[in-house]
This record gives sequence, structure tokens and C-alpha cells, in this order.
Amino acid sequence: MDKNFDDLSWLWQRSFVKWAALGSVACAILVFIATLPFIIKPLHESEVIVYVPLTILSQQLNQQGIGFASDREIDWYIQILKSNQLTDSLIKKYDLFSYFKIDSSGFASKNQLYRKMETRIIIEKTRYGSVSKRVRDNDPKRAADMANEVIVLGEVIKRNLLSPNRQESMRYVTSLFNQKATDVARLEKSLDSLMESPPGAKKDYLYNKILTLYNLEFQELISRKSIYEREQKNFDTPLPMAYVISSAVPKSQVISPRRGLLMAAGIGIYLVVLLVFEIIRRDNRKTA
Repeated sequence: MDKNFDDLSWLWQRSFVKWAALGSVACAILVFIATLPFIIKPLHESEVIVYVPLTILSQQLNQQGIGFASDREIDWYIQILKSNQLTDSLIKKYDLFSYFKIDSSGFASKNQLYRKMETRIIIEKTRYGSVSKRVRDNDPKRAADMANEVIVLGEVIKRNLLSPNRQESMRYVTSLFNQKATDVARLEKSLDSLMESPPGAKKDYLYNKILTLYNLEFQELISRKSIYEREQKNFDTPLPMAYVISSAVPKSQVISPRRGLLMAAGIGIYLVVLLVFEIIRRDNRKTA
């Protein structure tokens, strides 16, 4: 085995310690200068934490309006927040093409901006069942504003997505109720006509037959009216909004670049290189 590895006393020699100390200080200073704000713009992060509500109103009513969504609904909500539709709204409101200095007329400019936004907006489900939305930006106030705006836009998109189906469901229930009301009204008219006709066995038979059918249809009308009124009430009730547990606020803490970590990494790399260089130099001197 090489004596350089057996005898490491040279590590404590004054010359090696001096170069290690001077080089470490120099590396730390260089990294510090290279990460100054006017060279690398610092990134700030703001976070919003929300709980997703139930979107099924009947279940919301059973839980007095405070129901929380299942894992499946949470995943659906996260997909809304990660959608291009929401990103497009942020791009338009904050003029992100100009902010990131991307030519909007370029063929892949939209895709380029989407990739950029993916690194700036982090949305994930926490272990407590809530949803965390973190936005990173060079301006701490802008990061907080965008994080809070994500919640607002998410609610708008959710309403727009569910509105057509809710309207179609309401139209269907209304048509069923109106159709049955028409049938009952026609039977009522038939019964009134029979009441005015001359008495006879045929009249009594037809009257009883239509009356039985009328009673059945009227019961069905009452049932459909109950469904119609419930659906109308649900349709008129606004969709439950996300429960905001913690709103985003501007933070002075910088998450990138992590100057201390970079300085430590720079010093570590320098010391490793210095150590390897010294070992090689001593080997060459021995074989010379």
C-alpha cells in the first residue's frame, strides 16, 4: 500500500494546512460573490394550504355543509390547479411572457413558458389530507399574490367545469316534471269530460279506469315534483369553496440560491481536489 495512505502526517503540515485554509476562504468568497442578488436573482416562496370540500351537495347537507373531500376528489382538484387553463389565466393576468422575457410569437413559446411555470408552482397533497400550493418568484409579494390567485382561479375553473353538467341535469329533471304534469292535466280533462257525459255502464267503467290511472300518475307527479324541488335547491346553492387554512404572505426568506450550502459544497470540492493533487504530487516525487 502507498505510504501516502499509511502515513497521513503530511495532512497536518503547515504548508498543506495553509493552502487548505487559503483555498477554502477563496472558494467561499467566490461563491458568495457569484450568488449576489445582482448576479443571481434570489427566489422567494409563498405557500397556501387548503382543504378540499365535498362537491356533492346532498352529502354536504348531511354533514351540515362542512364535509371534506375524499382522496379521489382531492386528486381531481389538484388536476384543476395543474391544468393549462389555470396556467393560461396566470400568464394573462401577470403578463408572464414579458416577465420571463419569452417571445410569445415563437413556435414553442407556450410550451417553454409552461415548463418554466412547472418549476415555479408546486402543488401537492399533504399527509394530513390538505393541498399545498407553493409559488416561487423573485419578488416575495408577487409570489404571495400568485399563490393566493391560484385558489381563486381554481374555484372559477371548478364552477365552469361543473356548470354545464349541473344545467343539463336541471333541464332533464324539469322536463320529466313538466311531462308528467302534462299527463296528469290530460287525465283530469278526460275525467271532467266523463263527468259531463250521460250516465251508463260504459261511462262508469271508463271513469274508474281513468281515475285509477290518474291516481297512479298523480303519485308519480308528486314524486317528480319532490325531485325537481330538491334539484332546483341544489342548483341555486353555490358550490362549496375550498377551506383556506393558511393564506400566502410575502416572505423575506430566500430558498434559492442556498448560499450557505453552495459555499460548503465549493469548499468541499476544493479540499477533495487539493487532497487528490497532493497525493499525486507525492507519488510523482517518490517515483522520480
